[in-house]
Amino acid sequence: MVELLEKILLLQERDQRLQALMHEINNVPGEKAALQRELEEAQAQLDRAKTRAKEIEVERARLEVEAGTKRAQADKYRTQQLETRKNEEYAALKHEIDRAEADITAIEDRELELMQEAEDLKPSIAEAEKKFAAEKERVAARFKSSDEKVGVLGGRAAEVRVEREAIAAEIRAADEDLFELYEKLFLSKAGRAVVPLDGDHCSGCHMKVTPATMRDAKVGTSVVSCEQCGRIVYALPE
Repeated sequence: MVELLEKILLLQERDQRLQALMHEINNVPGEKAALQRELEEAQAQLDRAKTRAKEIEVERARLEVEAGTKRAQADKYRTQQLETRKNEEYAALKHEIDRAEADITAIEDRELELMQEAEDLKPSIAEAEKKFAAEKERVAARFKSSDEKVGVLGGRAAEVRVEREAIAAEIRAADEDLFELYEKLFLSKAGRAVVPLDGDHCSGCHMKVTPATMRDAKVGTSVVSCEQCGRIVYALPE
């Protein structure tokens, strides 16, 4: 295998490593965003439970006022009953008293329902608070771990990049056109610019190469390319 091709293979290995490291680094913001959404959902569950508890308090206070108003009305009608001597007025007042008392009963029933709902909410709120606290702690730990991971990966990427640039400089100095071809292929062929032959087939596009290309690849005295996909190809030692 020609020395230049060996350097190109080394360059590709560094580029692939660098690509993998940057992929991991670039995935971190998305991972952190997903964690943040999970935390926000736990917060939302807690907020919904607390909001409902507050709504119950407000509704119970309103009902208490409404019940007080109805009781005052009923008391007023009873006083008027004692003062009237007309049967029709007495009957009308009794009807109003009955209606007020029915309203009071409905209000009290609703108050009992709200009291029960408030009691049932207490364990739900406690559980939601516990879950949110645990989720907050978990997310904080994962965020810290992710930041440390980015630091480590960034350090590795910097090291690989230095190695990569040194190899690239050697190739560029030897053959600028070949270096540019490699870079173009690496970008357009999903990081597989240089591939081995699989028998008489290019392992990149899986198409058959010409006998001349196969022969030149085996001789290893020059850099050759697949006629179909343009990738640089080489023969593996037999």
